[in-house]
Amino acid sequence: MTKGIILGAFLIVVGIGLYAYYDRYIRYDREAQELLTEGRLVYERGSREAVNNAINIFSKVIARYRGTHAELEAYFYMAQCYEKLKLNDYAYLKYIYILKSSRNIDPVLKSEIKARIARLKTLRYHTDEGINQLLGLLNDTTDRGFRSRIYTELGYVYLQMGEYRKSKQMFDFARTENGDNEEAILGKARVYKRLGNADMAYNLYEYFLKCYGNFSHYAPDVRRSYIDQVYRSGYESFKRGNYKSAISYFNRIVRNYPADGKGENSLYWIGESYLAQSKYSTAIKYFDKTLDNYDFRKDEDARIKKGYAYFLMKKFDLAAREFQIYINAYPQGKYIDTAKKWKGMSTQELLYRIQNRMIPDAEEEKIENSRKKEQTDKKPDIPKGMVGAGESSAADDIDYENVAEI
Repeated sequence: MTKGIILGAFLIVVGIGLYAYYDRYIRYDREAQELLTEGRLVYERGSREAVNNAINIFSKVIARYRGTHAELEAYFYMAQCYEKLKLNDYAYLKYIYILKSSRNIDPVLKSEIKARIARLKTLRYHTDEGINQLLGLLNDTTDRGFRSRIYTELGYVYLQMGEYRKSKQMFDFARTENGDNEEAILGKARVYKRLGNADMAYNLYEYFLKCYGNFSHYAPDVRRSYIDQVYRSGYESFKRGNYKSAISYFNRIVRNYPADGKGENSLYWIGESYLAQSKYSTAIKYFDKTLDNYDFRKDEDARIKKGYAYFLMKKFDLAAREFQIYINAYPQGKYIDTAKKWKGMSTQELLYRIQNRMIPDAEEEKIENSRKKEQTDKKPDIPKGMVGAGESSAADDIDYENVAEI
């Protein structure tokens, strides 16, 4: 009986000890890691609001779990948040605090922090000290992943300093060490853009989105930036009269992101580009694509321009039909007056041709000359942006922010 009591008491004491150990260390560490994970996930959303929310979460970790490894990790992630917000001085102080406050810091984390400190020093003072510190770190490690990271940091330093050739070289070195270095790929694309080689930049962005777009936390920002920049390049090329380049840029959006809001506009401006080159049949094909998709924001423009393209091809019956479709579909449309005038002109051209077939050849030339003079006097205004090859257009003065409207 006594032995049973002793054994029972022993088991109770062991149980209490195990529970105390679990509560003090295992659950404590698990809760800290869960909170850290939550902070990282919020940070990876990328928006300014998300980064600020992540800082609040990491602050909770620091307040609740002092003296633990989780506290150091929280400081490290908080410093990254400050870098994201361009608060480099705050980031620098956090990194310095980690190095000074912990003697048993993980060697990998320590090397990472040193690399970030060197980069921040360079960005802060634009001196060679930070660059030399980064280069010095290369001699201290054979870890290819870390070396790739150092080269990437150097690439961004040189990019910030405007030394684009050196920047590209560093990003190339980074990708040699680690071909999957996302930041190096994006950095090299930015270098190409700064060097004026937009096509190479867009090729790299497309490569990144194809290979990493499904899982990289950079992907949403890169995708939006890519679409905006390519669209802007296409529109600026169109305004300068570089229609082939414009078509090439707009086709990138149509090919890769047809469902994006700028997909409709891109189809329309491809049609405009062919129209400006007097390639009327191809222009009509793209105006039809603009009309046939799910988006309606450029349908009015496409319909009126399709009629104008038929008119320039002297297919006046088809032109009249398109202008009539516009009149029926958009009785209060922005081009309603123009559609009515061009419908009348198209019908009149048809009548002239019918009449000319019944008039002797001797008088046909006289009537044609009289008709041309009459049409010159009566010709209505072409809608803003509605011009053929060789004509100038008020569309050249369109503000980029309002490109959806002609």
